[in-house]
Amino acid sequence: MPRYVQPASSTDPEAVSVIDVLGLNPLRAGILRYLAQNPDGGTSGDIGRALDAGYKTVHWHLRRLEQGGLVDSDGVNADRQGQRVIYKLNHRGLDTAVDEAAKYLKGK
Repeated sequence: MPRYVQPASSTDPEAVSVIDVLGLNPLRAGILRYLAQNPDGGTSGDIGRALDAGYKTVHWHLRRLEQGGLVDSDGVNADRQGQRVIYKLNHRGLDTAVDEAAKYLKGK
């Protein structure tokens, strides 16, 4: 497994197993976990360093998470270039996504 998608060694083995069994992207799960543990948020570089992943790869995933409503940023699309953008977890968005996924998986 490439280093940028390998879960952190401090991650609960049961959580890693669930992430793997459900086919979730380990890096995206790591980004969400990082943001949950850092309420002040972080830049793609901050997150990349913490997860041992390249900031461009992290940025790509952050944009997808932001589009899905799971992550918020302080940057406006037109103003992002050359600016430090701080990303934060959208707790309500994450809760909704997890609830909807659970309903789907349970056949509801």
